[in-house]
Amino acid sequence: MNHKQMQTVTKSLLVFAFFFALTIVNLHAQIPYNNRYKQEIFPQISIETNVVYGNAPALSPPYLDENNTFPQDLLMDIYQPVGDTLLLKPAIICAHSGAFVSGSKSADDMVAFCDSLAHRGYVAASIDYRLGMNIFNTASSVRAVYRGIQDGRAAIRFMKENRTVYGIDTNNIYLLGSSAGSFIGLHNLYMDTEAERPPETFTTPDLGCLDCSGNSYNHLGKSNGVVALWGALNDTGTIVVTDTIPLFMAHGTADATVPFGYGYPFGNTYFPATYGSQLVAQQLSNFGHEAETYFVPGEGHEFYGTSNGNWNPVPNAYWDTIFNKTVRFVYSIHSPKAGFATTMMENVILLEDTSQRATSWYWNFGDGTFSTEQNPIHTYEHSGDFTIIQFVSNDLTSWDTASTVVPVEVGLPDIKATHVTLFPNPAKDFVKITASLPPVSVQMMNASGKTIDKMRTFRQKEFSLNLQKFGDGVYFIKVQFARDEVVKRLLIHRENNP
Repeated sequence: MNHKQMQTVTKSLLVFAFFFALTIVNLHAQIPYNNRYKQEIFPQISIETNVVYGNAPALSPPYLDENNTFPQDLLMDIYQPVGDTLLLKPAIICAHSGAFVSGSKSADDMVAFCDSLAHRGYVAASIDYRLGMNIFNTASSVRAVYRGIQDGRAAIRFMKENRTVYGIDTNNIYLLGSSAGSFIGLHNLYMDTEAERPPETFTTPDLGCLDCSGNSYNHLGKSNGVVALWGALNDTGTIVVTDTIPLFMAHGTADATVPFGYGYPFGNTYFPATYGSQLVAQQLSNFGHEAETYFVPGEGHEFYGTSNGNWNPVPNAYWDTIFNKTVRFVYSIHSPKAGFATTMMENVILLEDTSQRATSWYWNFGDGTFSTEQNPIHTYEHSGDFTIIQFVSNDLTSWDTASTVVPVEVGLPDIKATHVTLFPNPAKDFVKITASLPPVSVQMMNASGKTIDKMRTFRQKEFSLNLQKFGDGVYFIKVQFARDEVVKRLLIHRENNP
């Protein structure tokens, strides 16, 4: 082959490759995949600082008298994607570490979470909450935690009240906390009744109910999911069988600040003993619920590279691991779950949607054709193995897929002459069935493939089915022969049907 011929072949191959690639791209482009929430797709974000989400009495230094309080504005910084046209978005509220005596919404890790989550399309907020306690007084420490729990709930109520301002889906507001902030998140899930309030919160001055502080917005301050990093509960007895809100916990098994199991935070016996992530997960498992966990043997507190929320000096490899696990976890809460069942009849397939939380559907039948119906019926024109892909999405543009391979054989392999006709089709009250050979039985199925009527034919080649008891719609007639079967589609349509 000479140089000119080589050039001609090369050009031909390039042209073929281009059109082949274009075809593949076009096929995949039919399905509206997107990377929102999974990757940083917004180049710019906005940060609204020092937003007042409430006001509540905070304990005054030196924190020795629980009656010595002052009114404190509760502040949050709100991070949003710039240029986002989606009307409603999930929101994530981040609560910093600091043992309820220090820390702020400007902690490095909370800022990093909010920044990265906003670039992915979430509304994110980092909150300040009331600080201060007498570390040598058990009741004071219990009350400090409770004030933080109240403030976390006030932040959620604020987000719900201002849902149109910030474009928030109020069914998807999550709490993320580190250390003390994780106490806020865990108790938000499992201390949710007046009966579960610690007795120390009723003493003078009474701290009030869970949703009675910070602001008076008429919403519940319960989150729809929690990310708890190295946190604990006051009592796992508050976890009950109906507590099924999703939870992700990360904890080092050698944590000496907040025990992984049962123990005193910081080893300080003035603090009440707590139940760490290990025991929270065990109690949930006792009720048949499983938290998502990332427990690392031998690691201590804040093991992704922070000290009291600030990089020490920089994040380590665990930061990426925990952040990615967090992103996957929260996405799993608000995304739909794909799923479907198949019924194959000759070269006709019935697809029954079994997905959850979906509002739109898209199907790739594997033969170059597509559908947006929820429960489509598809006829294959050629034999082969076809991969069916179901793509489901919801109003948050979250999505999921499921797929299966179906073998299709077009034609009748055993008795080529066997055929069946239906008349009329569409039909109104009766349909006449004519077969080339005497069939053994006839079944009528609905669009989901369920048999709704059947009859034996007594070896006739022609007979009628009464359709008067069936509503308008698509049905299937399966005619069974001794060595074969034929499936025909039947449409019942009475409106304007002569």
